[in-house]
Amino acid sequence: MLILGIDSSGHTASVALYKDGVVLSEYSCNIGLTHSQTLLPMVAEIFSRTERSVEQLDAIAVSAGPGSFTGLRIGAATAKGLALGYDIPLLEVSTLEGLAMNVRDTVSTFTEPARAMTIEPADRIYVHPIMDARRSQVYTATFLDGVRQGEEEAIGIDALIARINALPGRHFFLGDAVPVYRHLLEEQLQVPFRFAAAGHLLQRASSIAMLGAEQLAAGKSVHGRDFHLSYIRKPQAEREREASGLREYDITHEDPGLLKKKEAEDRLAARNYKIDAGPGYEDASVPENL
Repeated sequence: MLILGIDSSGHTASVALYKDGVVLSEYSCNIGLTHSQTLLPMVAEIFSRTERSVEQLDAIAVSAGPGSFTGLRIGAATAKGLALGYDIPLLEVSTLEGLAMNVRDTVSTFTEPARAMTIEPADRIYVHPIMDARRSQVYTATFLDGVRQGEEEAIGIDALIARINALPGRHFFLGDAVPVYRHLLEEQLQVPFRFAAAGHLLQRASSIAMLGAEQLAAGKSVHGRDFHLSYIRKPQAEREREASGLREYDITHEDPGLLKKKEAEDRLAARNYKIDAGPGYEDASVPENL
């Protein structure tokens, strides 16, 4: 199975091609450009370098949130544009599960997740992906041997630290909130803890693709029109719309940063990468700044 992974949920834009247990190529960019400037050219580049094409894809796995509202919408629009244009199934992957996947096989208490809860609490290793949600909050979930414990949530960093201090065991942190709150974690945590190395700290499209492969094997793909993002906390624009009585926010048809896929064909062709017409071509959308 050939799977394209896309993650634009944070400052880093990342794309990867994954086939049958092997990451063929991964391309991440965190140089201050917007995802609307970088993401689709990165997709074109990774196909060019691997001598693969969109037509060969079995599925597209994309980070479905939580994360940056704008970044998530750009990633979703890019994935949906390709999926609708080529009738390719989409795979909705949690950003937090993707982060935990970065270290799933290297940070573990036990080789068999089902037995993890049978060992002494002090010997368990909990993985905490934390993403900056602004306003002194983070998006997070707790994982034990690759299995999420409880729900994904937005929580104040002080409340999270207090909760972790009450949880016996060793604790491992990764995500873009680590640089933001590292000083607080170092000062206030009273349990053994570590931070991920730079290569595993941030979102990686290869992890999204690997989790997507597991979903595809389990028959959990969705059609492009049925893809949904998981914000956890509603975007400011949507909260304002609800307060004023306007209709529900739609990520592909109301965002001014999106346009019809056909209108973008010339821009793609200018980059020597042409997307041909396919089912749903007229309705697919891509970021405006290709």
